[in-house]
Amino acid sequence: MAERDLNDLLARSMRARVNRRSFLAAAGLMGGSAALAACTSGGTTTSAGPTGAATAAPTGGASAPPAGDIESDLFIYNWSDYIAPENIEAFEALHNTTITYDTFANNEELLAKLQGGASGYDLACPTAEFLPQMIEGGFIEKLDQSRIPNMSLMDPSILNQKWDPNNEYHVPKDFGTTGILVRKKIVTEPLTSWREFFDLATGKYSGKVVLVDSLGDVLVMPLKMLGYSLNETDPARLAEARDILLQLAPHVLALDSDTYQDKLATEEAVLCLGWTGPLLELRDNPDTADTEYIVPSEGTLFWLDVWVKLADAPHPNASYEWLNWIHEPDIQKAETEYNGYATPNTAAKEIVDPELLADPAIFPPEDVMAKLEGADPAATDNEDRIDLWAEFKSSLG
Repeated sequence: MAERDLNDLLARSMRARVNRRSFLAAAGLMGGSAALAACTSGGTTTSAGPTGAATAAPTGGASAPPAGDIESDLFIYNWSDYIAPENIEAFEALHNTTITYDTFANNEELLAKLQGGASGYDLACPTAEFLPQMIEGGFIEKLDQSRIPNMSLMDPSILNQKWDPNNEYHVPKDFGTTGILVRKKIVTEPLTSWREFFDLATGKYSGKVVLVDSLGDVLVMPLKMLGYSLNETDPARLAEARDILLQLAPHVLALDSDTYQDKLATEEAVLCLGWTGPLLELRDNPDTADTEYIVPSEGTLFWLDVWVKLADAPHPNASYEWLNWIHEPDIQKAETEYNGYATPNTAAKEIVDPELLADPAIFPPEDVMAKLEGADPAATDNEDRIDLWAEFKSSLG
C-alpha cells in the first residue's frame, strides 16, 4: 500500500463518524455457501486509542493469563458508532473502567495499522474473513472460552466456519448484508436488482450515487450482475467485472464508508451501495422516512463482524469481562436496537423489539437468505481483485 494511501486511511480513521464495515463471511453457513461480516451508523466516538512505535509482529495464540482484577482501562479499536453509547457508559460505571475507543474505516486499514506495528489495543472488531490473515500475522490471541460463558448463546449456524473452525479466536458481534439504499420519493423507478441499480446510476441519477469504500462489497455488484460468485478470482471473469465498474466510475459521487447516510439525508445522493446501519436513523426522521433498503434479486453478500483479543492486550481481564458482558441478552438487545444490525445471540433475539426482528432488511427471511453468499477468506488478498479495485478508484473523478 502506498504511503500516501495509508496516511489517508489513518487520517480518515480519526473522523467522528465511520460506518462500520467492509465484510466477509465464511463458507458453510447456508447449505454450503457461508457468510460473515458487518457495519454501522449513528452516534459519536472518542478517537484517541494508543498506538506504539513499530515493532515486530507479535506471536498469536498465547495462553490467556489467569483471571484477576478488572483493570481501570480498556482500549477498543473498532468501526465508529458500532457500540451503543449507553453500554459503554454502563460498563465504565460497573467496573470503574475507562474505555478508550479508536476507530478504523475498513478492514484493510485495521490490517495496515497492525502490520505497521500499532500496539496497546485490547480488542478489535474485524470482519470474519480477515481472521486467517490476522491469525497468520500473529496479531490476535486464542481465547480462553471458559471465561466467555455467553458464547453458549451464539447461533450455532454461524460457528465452526472455515475462518476459525474451532472458534478459538473470535466472539461473533453482528451480521448483515450488502445492498442498496434508495430515497424512494426521488427514485420512483423499479429497483429490485443490481442491474437496475447500475442502469439508474449510469443514467438518470448519474452523479448522485455513493458506494461504500470497500473492495469486497463493491465488487459484489458487477459479479452478481454477471451471474458469478462474489468470490470469483478467474482473471477473465474479473475482467468482465472490471468493465462494468469502469463504466460506473464517471457517475459515482463518492466512495464513502464514513458519512454516506448524510449524503442520502441531504439528497446529495439518492442511491447508495451500502449497509443497513444508517437505515433506522434515516427512517425515524420524517424528512428521510422514504429511505428503503433493498437486497438485490441476483443475491448479495452476507457478512459477520467478530470480536477479537489482540496479541499482548495490556488489559486482559477487562477484555474478557467485555467479551462476555456485551453478550448479556439485555445488553445485546440494546446493541441491535442501536446499530441496526442483526445479533447472533439467540437469547437476545427473543427480547429484541418485535418490529425490528420482523424487519427483512435487518433480519433477512429464509427466501432471501437462500440467495446470500459468504465471502471466502482466500479471495481477500487475490492480486487481480486488488489491482481491479485500485484501477477503479483511480478512475473516479
